Amino acid sequence: MKIRYYFSKYLLSVLTIFNSLFLSCYYAQNVLAENVINPQKCPDNLENLGDLLVKDLADYGNRVIQRNRIFSHDLEFFPIYIITVGKTDLEPLSLKQTQYKSPIKLQEEEQVKQIFFTTLERQYSSNNRIIETQNFHWLLLTKTPQGWRMIMLLTKLGYPHDSQNFISSPPRDSSNGIIAQSVKLWLRDCQQFSNN
Repeated sequence: MKIRYYFSKYLLSVLTIFNSLFLSCYYAQNVLAENVINPQKCPDNLENLGDLLVKDLADYGNRVIQRNRIFSHDLEFFPIYIITVGKTDLEPLSLKQTQYKSPIKLQEEEQVKQIFFTTLERQYSSNNRIIETQNFHWLLLTKTPQGWRMIMLLTKLGYPHDSQNFISSPPRDSSNGIIAQSVKLWLRDCQQFSNN
């Protein structure tokens, strides 16, 4: 039993290293992104921007995970995969009433746009357990002369409670997390197509 356990950990390590080296050696970061993004200009319209973003976000997120997985996960678990991203909700919340500290000045609130969306994420453990989370994201962004820029991302993590329901955590600042990195990469690539 112990031999099988250590062998599975060893095999996972070898596959992780091979996968990371393969991706980094043969595919440049911008090439990976260009294969996913819709090759069109970034729309000025928030609804169109949100629709294009969620269409590509799972692919971008999974590629960010692949690049980072060798350094960031416990070998007891395979890394998280983003299965799907839900449709956007563009109904804004008042930023003046939020209890979370924000880098946004009150006079700039009108320039801040808000996109709400969900992600379904899955993690496989070494003992064949599957853990799914349904996460809720609140994206704040603004339009600048250089294009759309992310200001902040807040996330509530949803954990399975029973066969039908999820329980969610309090919102947390996830501006440096996987989804935020993916949003920044997508906005960068979208703007590159707009400049060409």
